Amino acid sequence: MTPPKDKSPKEQTGARGLDSRVIRVTTLYTSTAASTAKYYTRYLTDAPGELPGQWAGQQADLLGLHGTVSTEALQRLLSGHDPISDLELGFPLKDRTLANGKVIRAVAGFDATVSAPKSLSVLWALTADAGFAEAHDVAVQAVLSHLERFGSTTRLRSNGGRLDPDISSKVQTEDGRWLALDARC
Repeated sequence: MTPPKDKSPKEQTGARGLDSRVIRVTTLYTSTAASTAKYYTRYLTDAPGELPGQWAGQQADLLGLHGTVSTEALQRLLSGHDPISDLELGFPLKDRTLANGKVIRAVAGFDATVSAPKSLSVLWALTADAGFAEAHDVAVQAVLSHLERFGSTTRLRSNGGRLDPDISSKVQTEDGRWLALDARC
């Protein structure tokens, strides 16, 4: 006779909880570009101790974006337009309605929020050691570089069929076309 299997949840033995998250990704929709841009450039930066967002990455460089993120430039970008010239980048970003009436919202981009583990935040708060904040900043830059290299993907189509995902640090093709990010990769 075999003993019954234990079906109780495993006990957490580490410092981190079972639901501990270091990165959270939120989908940003074109239909809310204006309010989203205001949220990220005004509301969040009005909080005590918060600094304005800074443009980063190869696409920002290619678009001529440097320094502090402005509400107007972010709104144009989330609307599918060049933030400086206001020219449309690729196909228009528009919601689609399927035959059954379901609306597919046009995705403008993704917000990746990187948070330090609670233990690092506690150490920083207790010691006021600037090295902990600097270590977090280095980690955030590493995450951004990794996402830019491996997380920016698009799927190309040929005669109506999908080809393999193109993993690239760009969502702009070599011939200058802009393609949508593929959230399913």
